[in-house]
Parts: sequence; structure tokens; C-alpha cells
Amino acid sequence: MSDHPEDPFGDLPPELRNMLEQLGGPEAMGQMQSHLSAMFSSAGGGSDEAVDWQLATRVALQLAADGDREPTPEEEQRAREALELAEHWLDATPLPAPPDAGRLVVGSRQMWVNAAIPALKPFVEPVARASTDAMASLAQEQLGQLGQGGGEDLPQELAGLEGLLGSLGGMDFGAMMRPMGAMLSGLQAGQVIGELSRQLLGQYDLGIPTAARAEAHLLAVNEAEAFAGWDLDPTEVAITLALTEAAHRRLYHAVPWLEAHLSSLVARFASGTQVDAERLQELSQELMMGVDPDDPEALEAAMARAADFRMEPTADQRRVLERLQGVVCLLGAWARHEVARAVEGRLPSLPRIEEVLRRRRAERGDGEQLLSSLLGLDLKPDDETLGERFVEAVEQARGPEGLRRALDHPENLPDAEEMADPASWLERTGGGDADVPDDPSALFGDLGDAPVEGSAHERRSDREAGQDDAGDEGPSDGDTGGDSPGDGPDDT
Repeated sequence: MSDHPEDPFGDLPPELRNMLEQLGGPEAMGQMQSHLSAMFSSAGGGSDEAVDWQLATRVALQLAADGDREPTPEEEQRAREALELAEHWLDATPLPAPPDAGRLVVGSRQMWVNAAIPALKPFVEPVARASTDAMASLAQEQLGQLGQGGGEDLPQELAGLEGLLGSLGGMDFGAMMRPMGAMLSGLQAGQVIGELSRQLLGQYDLGIPTAARAEAHLLAVNEAEAFAGWDLDPTEVAITLALTEAAHRRLYHAVPWLEAHLSSLVARFASGTQVDAERLQELSQELMMGVDPDDPEALEAAMARAADFRMEPTADQRRVLERLQGVVCLLGAWARHEVARAVEGRLPSLPRIEEVLRRRRAERGDGEQLLSSLLGLDLKPDDETLGERFVEAVEQARGPEGLRRALDHPENLPDAEEMADPASWLERTGGGDADVPDDPSALFGDLGDAPVEGSAHERRSDREAGQDDAGDEGPSDGDTGGDSPGDGPDDT
């Protein structure tokens, strides 16, 4: 029962109570019926998208516009020359060259937003859909009970409400929540992408592709801000960034199943999403009733309300996140390792440039924080130096080309334990240098599509299960068997 007996709407779900109050009270039942019918009709015929991407684009572009600018002709020329040189230097490393040179885009933040939204959809939509489904399920349960005669405790003045909902028989009551959920997700996605546009230096700076693989993006305004005051040679900075981007692109090109595997992990993460559906429902309704996308001040206020929501991953989701972070950590460390190999003795400023980049990676930017809090997707490992030590240990044991075994198949990817203990990964994957061809460019040639499910831990667990008694209980799916590695970046 309501804590406020004088409130005739106290026993109603929030969305119906607010709706009735707006319509003028219990005497406005005729208006209520028309309003509800219109909402259901609109929801039933609307888009099935989990995210309002038009709203997301508008929000992201608005955030990106603050302080944005086009690159100067000098910045464009320097970036193009740097990428050409970077590709030439990387040809001497074990990383195979993509079949095309790629299209360099030296652009503004807003230009990156338009390129990033299609690339980031597969990472945002599964989590957004899971949240909206939870909210729609709650609405279906609340309104469905009233429509089926479950409103015995309704105030007498609202006795007609039961008949109203019953007359809508068979209607998907949860459908009315989906436009609200899509709006909330659009606001949140727009904030994430907009803040990332102010933070990232290039297409792979987040660790995953944020634009089409055939393109290489450089955000010149962010580069200028990140290195301002460090008194570094801008040409050497441009070459280092170009090398890092090109090395990532070569890794993603060399392994056709890699992007699909990352998307699969995000989908598994989304399938375990548990949200405060009531809080999400209230927030979504509040936004849907009050936001005007054409009013910058109203949109800013709505963004602030949307940012209040926080997504807390479950224990199962954290195990999936560990695997996702592990892939990102391995690829980042591998790319930096090849950059160091390519520029050895060539860039005097490299140690200082690397220090700037290391400090940037050690802190989660605003975009990364929003990605983590609003969607639960934290792509940054607690200690990225684990990846660097893993790459160095594997190369020392098997030579520069030995790392390619990690990308033979998703099951070969190291889990959290193996990242911290490279010897265990070397033991599990077996083999030696005898199977490494003389031509490094052939190392990745036979890597085709591969299944995206399964993990190193699952494979090891299956092997151990065959050796243990039938009654022994093994760890759950995706469990690393230990705590998350590392306490944070080493600043020494």
C-alpha cells in the first residue's frame, strides 16, 4: 500500500501514476484511454533498435564540437608521410602487411564520430538491448497484472483502469518501454562516443577498432593537446602514432576471426546483464517525457540525468570482461613491441614519447569511464604491463615469430593466469621453433575463420576433468581460478 493514503495514485506503477497526474486525475479516464492507446500503437509500430542512434549521433557531435577544429595542412602532410614511413618500417617485422595501404583520415573529432558509430554499434547494442529487455519485462509484468484483473488494491476512483487495460487484451505492454529504453541508450551511447572523440588519438587507441579497418584515423586536435608542453619533435610523434596504429591494423587484418571473437565476448557479457529495471524504467520515462533533442539546454540536462545510471557487472560478467581485457592487453602490448622493434635506433625522442603515451594509458579518460559505468564495459586491464611481460617472455622462449601461436585459434589466447605466468601458456600450447617458417609473412597466411566460443581455461578444464574423479567439481565457465591480475600501472 502507499505510504501516502491521500494519494489516489500511490499504488500504481510510476509510469501510470505520472501519466494520470498529467492528464488531470481520476476524472480524466477518457483522456487516459486515448493516451494509452496512442502510446501502445506508437510503441508497437516503432523501430526495434535498442539504441536511438539518431539521438546518439546528435549528442556525440554536440560533445565533440566543443574545442574541435579541422587539421592544418601541415598536420595532414606530416601524418601522411609518417604513415607511409611507418608501413615501410613495419615491413621488416613479423607482422604481415594488409592487402591495401588503407585510407588515412586526418580529421576532426566530429568526423571521427561519424566513422566510429557504425564500428562501435556491435559493442554497444547487445548491452543496451539487454537493459531495455529487462525494463520492458518489468513493464509487461506490472501492466499485465492490472489488465488481467490483478488490481484489487486500486483506489475506487480508478476502478475503470482495469477495464481499460483489459480492453487492450493481448497487447505487449512492455513495448511501450522500448522507445524509452532506446532513448536512454541513445543518450548514454552518445555521451560515451562524444567523450571518446575528445580523448582518443587514433582509431585503435581504445584497443578495439573504432572505424572501418580499411581506414586509418588520426585526431589531429587531440594529438596537439596531448603532446603540448612536452617539447617533442612533432615529426617523431607523428611517426610513433602512425606505427602504433599501423601495427594494430596489421594484427586485426592478419586474424580474420579476431573482431568476431571480441563481438562474441561482448554478446556473452550482455547475456548476463542484470540491471535495476525499476530505476531504469523511471529514468527512461522521465527522459522520454521531458527531453527536447532540439533544445541544447534540455539535451544537456537529459544527458546529466542519463549519466546518473550505473551498470555493475555481475561475477560472471567480470570473468568475461577478464577475457575481453586480456585480448585487448595482448594486442596492445604486441603492437608496441613491434613498434619498438621497427624504430630501434631511429627515433631519439621515442623514450619520452612512450612516457607520454604510458601516462595516458595509465588513466581512464572520461570516455572510458562512461563506457565502464553506463554499459559496464571496462576494456582496460588493471595492469597492462602483464601483456608486455608476456610478449617479451614468449619471444625470448620462441623467437620473434613465436607469438603467432596465440592467434592460431581463440582457444590459444592466454587467460588471466597465463598472462601473468607465460611459462604455463608456453607449456599448454607446446611446440617449439621447428614449426616457424623462414618467411615471417607466411606465419599468418593460413589463419582463416575460427569459432569464437571457448577459452584457454575451458580447454584446460576439460583436459583436467578427464583426469579427475567423476565426482570432482571444476570451476565455472570462464573462471580464471584467481583474482584479477595486478594492482594498477607501475609508475616507476
